[in-house]
Amino acid sequence: MKRGIIATPGIINRLPKGLQMAGSLSLDEMRYYALYWDNVVIPTNNLVHMGLPQEEAFISAGAIERPNVAFNGSYEGEQVTNAVLSCQSIVAKELVKDKRIDWVIQQFNDELIILDDYIEERNTLRIDLASCLPVPTGEINIHDILNFKELRKTELIALHEYLDEVYQQALLFPDQTLASKKAISNLTRAIEDLDKVTQEGFKEYVKHNLSTVFNLYKDKIGEGVIMDLTVSALMGSPIVPAVTIGGIVSATIKISMNSTQTFRPADQNLKLAYLSKAKKDGLYK
Repeated sequence: MKRGIIATPGIINRLPKGLQMAGSLSLDEMRYYALYWDNVVIPTNNLVHMGLPQEEAFISAGAIERPNVAFNGSYEGEQVTNAVLSCQSIVAKELVKDKRIDWVIQQFNDELIILDDYIEERNTLRIDLASCLPVPTGEINIHDILNFKELRKTELIALHEYLDEVYQQALLFPDQTLASKKAISNLTRAIEDLDKVTQEGFKEYVKHNLSTVFNLYKDKIGEGVIMDLTVSALMGSPIVPAVTIGGIVSATIKISMNSTQTFRPADQNLKLAYLSKAKKDGLYK
């Protein structure tokens, strides 16, 4: 199955009488999206448009899409803020219905920020990858990224598959011994493999963080594992403390269970959100 994200064009904060653009996506973050996901949708609107680095080149290469959400009438103050903040949810609400693609929303925050109309409180399993995902940087273009993506398709698919596998193992074995389970070993190997091939293909790259928020209230996963039998065992945190990945400086994996606000239209999906801090760690040459 293809994997898609619906992302915000940057960090948007509420203000008492409007909004603040706290920062737009960087070129490295654009490359990060294009490399790790098959479909990247970054909505815009007819009230406030946030441009992106090399936007036209990314669009023409098929690396991203920028659907326009049209609002009618006049808007001011908090109305503009709510309209802009709702764009991601409006587009995501329709896309998550398409089960041919594993659609997930993405934000550059520690917690999901969405309007009340789309919020639901849920118990979730969160897998944090810190300084784990290499992304080429420097004097390269989007076609270099896409060519590398095609050549290293196997390694990129493995990363997503082993991330899902860790989730399944956490449900089956909700205890501290998960750190030694095969799923963790497979995920760390996938990250190390990606690090190796990125070093071979590019002179410079940066390391990105990723937090994946998984659903704990689906009835079943895989071939019939009943999830609600494990929810009580997962209460409390963390399930697994940070696991350092051998050979990669500062790279860690952490698994925890939380009650958190999630995107209501995706309440039947396996994954509920991707979250990243608005920074990347390290420049490697």
